[in-house]
Amino acid sequence: MNQQCIAYFILIVGIFTTVFPIHVVTLKCKAGFENIAKWCFSIHLESKSLSKSREICEKTGGNMVLLDEHMKLNLLRKYIQEKRLIHKLYVKNKEALLKSYQELQDLLTYHKKYCKSYKKNKLKKPTEEFYVPNAKLPVFFDENERARLTTPPGYFIANSSIPSAGYGAWTMTGVKKYTVLGEYEGEEHKKEGNQPYSWVIYEDKERKKKHYIDASSPAKSNWLRYVNCARNVREENVFSFGCDGLVFYMTTKDVEPNTELLTWYGENDGRFLGITRLHPASELNLKSASHIRLSYMPKDSLNDYLKYHQNWFSNKYDKKSNKTYHGIIDTYEDGTWTMQREGNYTYYTGEQGLLVPFVCEHEPLEKE
Repeated sequence: MNQQCIAYFILIVGIFTTVFPIHVVTLKCKAGFENIAKWCFSIHLESKSLSKSREICEKTGGNMVLLDEHMKLNLLRKYIQEKRLIHKLYVKNKEALLKSYQELQDLLTYHKKYCKSYKKNKLKKPTEEFYVPNAKLPVFFDENERARLTTPPGYFIANSSIPSAGYGAWTMTGVKKYTVLGEYEGEEHKKEGNQPYSWVIYEDKERKKKHYIDASSPAKSNWLRYVNCARNVREENVFSFGCDGLVFYMTTKDVEPNTELLTWYGENDGRFLGITRLHPASELNLKSASHIRLSYMPKDSLNDYLKYHQNWFSNKYDKKSNKTYHGIIDTYEDGTWTMQREGNYTYYTGEQGLLVPFVCEHEPLEKE
C-alpha cells in the first residue's frame, strides 16, 4: 500500500469514527470495591462469621460472591494471589481449634489402648482396675430405683442443668481425666431402642450386624443413663465408646466437684436433639492452608446455571427469615485452590461459627 492509499484510508477511518463514535465500556465500582474484569469485588481480610459476612456485604451495597461463572472464580483467585493476600487469609482462633482437635485425636488413641487392654485382661483382673464399679445394691429395693441406686460414691443424681432434660449425673468430688466411669447398662436387643437412651453396637466391620443397648427402663439400667447430651465442647466432659460389644463412659478432662457429667450421644441422637458435632479441622486444613469465604445465598436463589456447584453447599437454617442459607470456603494449599462446604461447626466454635476472611460483590454502578 503506497503513501497516498494510506492517507486516504486514515481519512476514511477518521470520518467513520466521527460520524459513528466508538463507545468504550467502562465499569465503575463503589468505594472499597476493586474492578476485576467485568465484576466488582471487595476482599475483607478481617475474620467474620457466616452471618456477619453477609451483613457487612449488604451494608456496603453488595452481597456475597455469586458463583455463576468459572471465569469469575478463576480471576478472583488470581487477583488474591497477585496481590499477595494468601498469607493474610487467617482463620481466627485457629490455635484453639487445632488444640481441641488434637485433644480429640488423643482421646481416640487412648480409648483404643484401653479397649485393647480390656479385651486382653478382662478375665484376669477385677472390674475395679478397669472402671468405676456400680454401687452395690441393697438386698431389698424398689426395682424402679435400680439405676439411681447403682450411683457410685463420689457421684450423685439431681436435676440437670440443661432445661427440660430431667435428671442428670453429677460429681461430688473431683474426677481425673481418662477416668472410665463404668459400663453403660441396659436391655440388649436387635430392634432400635428408645432415643436418647439407646446405643447401637456394630458387630462387624461392614456395620451390617448390630444390636442395641437400651437403658430407657430404670429397672434394667444403671446410673450412666442419667448422663445427658452435651450441647457444645465446653460442656462435654465424658466420652462414650464401644468396646467388646459394650459401651463405656470415660472423662475427657479433669472434672471439678459439683459438675454435671455430659457426653456426646452420637450423630443419630444428636440429630434428634438438633445438635451437630462437627470439628472444622476434620474438613479443613487449619494448620497450613489459607481459607476465604465466598458464598452465602438463600436456597430459593439457586437457578439452573448454579446446579454445577449446588452440591458444595452446606445448609444453615435461619429461623427469622425461614430460609436455608449456604456457605462455601475457598481453600488455598500448595499452589492449588479447592472449594469446600462450610459445615455447622458451632459445637466447637460457639454460636458465631467459623471466623474467616470473606469476599463481597456488587453489580457495576454504570456502563459508559
